[in-house]
Amino acid sequence: MATVILPERVTEPLVIEAQKFRRKLTQLLPRYEGQFVALYQGRIIGHSADDEALAQKMYEKYGDVPFYIARVERETTVSSLPYESSFK
Repeated sequence: MATVILPERVTEPLVIEAQKFRRKLTQLLPRYEGQFVALYQGRIIGHSADDEALAQKMYEKYGDVPFYIARVERETTVSSLPYESSFK
């Protein structure tokens, strides 16, 4: 499915962006498979083979907004998973 890069703290806007990403995944696979995409407000705002470079570019362009970055792939891989006691 996707490589998911989770931030240190998961917020509601990021959860919403993650849900939008999952709904769009089948549409994203033909064009972006193997690449990282950044979503903001449900739209693809950038893509790159390098997640760190993509994040840097998105911060420079959009500032500290809740954009979501995930790798478009058929099998899901989670890179990090924070612990948040209130996260359900």
